[in-house]
Amino acid sequence: MYKGMLDILVIGHSTHDIIVREDRTFSRLGGPPPYISRLLESLNRAVGAKAKENFPGLDHAIVSKVGPDFRYFTQLCQEPLVAAKPTTCFVHHYQSSERVMEVENICEAIFPEDIKSESRIGLIAGVIGEVLPGTLERISSVCKITFCDVQGLIRKVDHQKRVYHVDLANTEFCDVLPKIDFLRLNRLEAQFVKVKEISRKVIVLLTKGKDGCSLMEKGKEFEIPTRPVPEKDPTGAGDFFLGGFAYGILRGYSLERCAQIANYCGGLVVGTVGIPTEIRIKESFL
Repeated sequence: MYKGMLDILVIGHSTHDIIVREDRTFSRLGGPPPYISRLLESLNRAVGAKAKENFPGLDHAIVSKVGPDFRYFTQLCQEPLVAAKPTTCFVHHYQSSERVMEVENICEAIFPEDIKSESRIGLIAGVIGEVLPGTLERISSVCKITFCDVQGLIRKVDHQKRVYHVDLANTEFCDVLPKIDFLRLNRLEAQFVKVKEISRKVIVLLTKGKDGCSLMEKGKEFEIPTRPVPEKDPTGAGDFFLGGFAYGILRGYSLERCAQIANYCGGLVVGTVGIPTEIRIKESFL
């Protein structure tokens, strides 16, 4: 257990991602925790360089669960929990501009008792229902502010192992939504969420790619534009967005400024395939 309070606690599965394109097939590390950790590490370095002094940085940790077959231990900022079940594995089939996702394995869920640290911000970044409703409640009780990505709440797997979405209102997470403060979703996921209704209970962050994002609070909507960037792969953009928004909150910025930073951070990852090895962050966004 960590001594004191963390700045950011990231919760979700780290995954094996298999990428199938027309010309080749390859594997890589996936899942929100490694993506968000890479961004936070880069933000720490950038702020430290700007300050030109001994900058302690954002103190973050992950609660992630993998199987004994996990291949990327050295690429994580912290040892994940190792369960008996195999690591969650997604197969991403890219056909032109379309992506079809299949699931090979789903690792053990993250249980309430796996959450042992207090944090100023909790980022619930599940991929396939691994953060249980009880775990979400536990996170909200030990974190001052709780963010949640809707993808881990509404994704299901059909008999062909393909990922599909269900209405949030029909899931076991519906009753615990008031426990969170911010809910992130994209345009596709918004089709399965009563956005206006939910925005009266929590702050909704609707990401829209090159069109920026919408911030919805108490039934009101605010558009936050962004500058379009060349895109190779959108994977991880939502994770970087969440990490950037959380960073802004910790810096004490307004919600509009947080959204601008989040938009910028989301654009940092789409120009590469996989987790970027080097991220250069403009001082104006620190």
